[in-house]
Amino acid sequence: MMPRFFIDALPILGEGGISNYIRPLIENLIEVQGASWGCELFFRLGFRGRRRYLLDNWSRSGAGQGSVIRSTRLPDRMVAKIWESVFSGIHLPTGSSRDVILATTEIVPRSRGPRVGWFVYDLIPLKIPQFFNGSCRRLRATMQQRARRADFIIALSECTRSDIVELLGYPEKKIVVVYPGTNIQPESCVADLPVPPGTTRYILYLGALALNKNVDGLLRIFARCIHDYRLDMNLILTGKDFCGPDYWKSLANRLGVADRVQFRGWVTDSEKETLLNGATMLWQFSWYEGFGLPVLEAASRGIPVLCSNRGALPEIIQNPDQEVDPADEAAAAARASDALRSPSALSDWKARGLRRAAEFTWAKSLHRLTSYIEAAIE
Repeated sequence: MMPRFFIDALPILGEGGISNYIRPLIENLIEVQGASWGCELFFRLGFRGRRRYLLDNWSRSGAGQGSVIRSTRLPDRMVAKIWESVFSGIHLPTGSSRDVILATTEIVPRSRGPRVGWFVYDLIPLKIPQFFNGSCRRLRATMQQRARRADFIIALSECTRSDIVELLGYPEKKIVVVYPGTNIQPESCVADLPVPPGTTRYILYLGALALNKNVDGLLRIFARCIHDYRLDMNLILTGKDFCGPDYWKSLANRLGVADRVQFRGWVTDSEKETLLNGATMLWQFSWYEGFGLPVLEAASRGIPVLCSNRGALPEIIQNPDQEVDPADEAAAAARASDALRSPSALSDWKARGLRRAAEFTWAKSLHRLTSYIEAAIE
């Protein structure tokens, strides 16, 4: 009997980093592995009509063709209790050790047959707990319990793999790194579109407007570039706001750059593409990242990137000249200003980024994942 992937597919219906990773991974998995693996997608719809609406839209797109789609109206909390205790079903495969359950959220089933793989995107609350509410010790214990239920863990980066070993005490040999792939061909990059006459060039930030992302530091670094280095540049920030618009606008006013900063909020994929294609540079100065998908997205489109030297970001770019220490804002502003004034630096960073981004493909990622799983179930 053909082995099956059973996937908790709820992140397909969401927006943001996790969904931007899981959705293409699952869609590529269905397309590539359909001949050798069955694929069942399970959606926890609960009583939320919004989830049903999103599932219907995704199904109509044809992306799930070739897979079995199942769903339940039970609340998430009830599903979690059932999956994590007696493993009594709700569409989960039982018995065959050749089947694989992929847990894509915080709910990790307790299996009596199929292997369980758990996606761990990052351990940021354990690495920089000062930016998060709640007990770090309690969170760590909870994640260790989840890890014990998993036969293997899928990490998004070598950095995250090291964190899992260090902070959860999980065996390194049971962790497989599966990078995100890029969704654009480097040769189709349109980042060289000319800036319309009279349009001020801009720096772009993609991600949550949150303190752990060091967006406040990014604004201070931008202000130094404007005031100390007289750069004629704007800044556009996108993403969900976790501090409130008054916080950011007040900070921009105090820094004297309110007329040069735009807060766009959450943007659609097409809006994001437009912003990327017009950007002079992307900044990502987070205190810590488990991967940093916006950095890869920008690099794959020929946008020069300047990023933090923390977490997994150096792993993506692999060029120390494009890294800054987020704690040294004066040096970061000097580095950014020098690069923005140097056509040769921008050209070099673009070329490096395109070459590096070309190494991140879903074909490679899926081969790594399925090879690991197939070796484990033999």
